[in-house]
Amino acid sequence: MQSAARILLLSVAIGLPLQLSGCASQRPIGDDIASGQTFSVSAREYGYVRPALDVRVIGREDGNTKRRHPTAGSGASGDLWDRVRYGESLGVTDHQRVAQAMRALKRDSDYLTDLSQRAQPYLHLIIEELERSGLPAELALLPEVESRYNPHAVSPKSATGMWQFMPYTGVEMGLEQNSWYDGRNDILASTRGAIAYLRQLHRELDGDWALALAGYNAGPGRVRAAQRANKAAGKPIDFWSLDLPTETENYVPKLLAIAKLVREHAALGLEMPQIANRPRVEVVESRQQIDLAQAARACGVTVTQLKRLNPGLKRGKTLPSGPHLVLVPAGTGDKLRTALAQAGTLKAPSLAATADEPTGAALSAGDS
Repeated sequence: MQSAARILLLSVAIGLPLQLSGCASQRPIGDDIASGQTFSVSAREYGYVRPALDVRVIGREDGNTKRRHPTAGSGASGDLWDRVRYGESLGVTDHQRVAQAMRALKRDSDYLTDLSQRAQPYLHLIIEELERSGLPAELALLPEVESRYNPHAVSPKSATGMWQFMPYTGVEMGLEQNSWYDGRNDILASTRGAIAYLRQLHRELDGDWALALAGYNAGPGRVRAAQRANKAAGKPIDFWSLDLPTETENYVPKLLAIAKLVREHAALGLEMPQIANRPRVEVVESRQQIDLAQAARACGVTVTQLKRLNPGLKRGKTLPSGPHLVLVPAGTGDKLRTALAQAGTLKAPSLAATADEPTGAALSAGDS
């Protein structure tokens, strides 16, 4: 870490009123953040993936899935969306079902504006984590399909959070759930859990992102069963040729269509607001329990703001047993660190590391 307090500069944009709605039943966000075993179950019910302890840097190979731009990922571009447009793509072959999904999305002339509004509080954080993990930047759009970027979203099957983890899978992914905390709602923890899961699905399903996404929605077992059926019948086993649930057959094209709209909006004559390409939150870590009300006073922000940034903390405090870390608006973390240092509870500097990687090889989100 570059700072003495394990600062992770992330990206929850502060200052946008949200009323999110989507396919999952969910609670409205509310006030302005700045101001105040069957093949039919979802992949989220599978629990064989174990997450990394932290995010590691993975070298990226040149290939046709890369769309580089002078400012992509460098922070030089003023528009965060450019990191999605020019970052690594999913590399999925275009299909008429994607065009069909695009036509449906374009019927709403305000779609890209609404998308930007929903994504703004979390997009920088997600992109940073994806880039650091070497995964395609277009996966930053997956929470739009899952929950419309709502960390409070709850499905009828009890999946919750931006990435819609089922309870059992969340536990298996290292997302603790108890009376104090639900990691599925934790913005950073759930993003890292989703990245670990998507990486595993990609490896398990032929290194094909269309199949991996289908596995995320329908379950990897359901995808493999469809492949076996096609192979036995002498048919292709790519995503577009498989007999999958209707929801899944629409799910993948929808994500690809959204990515294409973001990438080609100007050529399509569509307006799309920019999102500032800058980190918006810091992570502050302590050796002892952190109370959000006290932290808010130290930071000079409202407790409502900190609750919005830390939706996994059910009681407004970190777990008694830890870890004791909270997200705070960028620029306010030093005030909290000062207060923690005066109390003798500030966490000592440390470097994040994965389970199978030397400590010095890992980077914090502020080291880019």
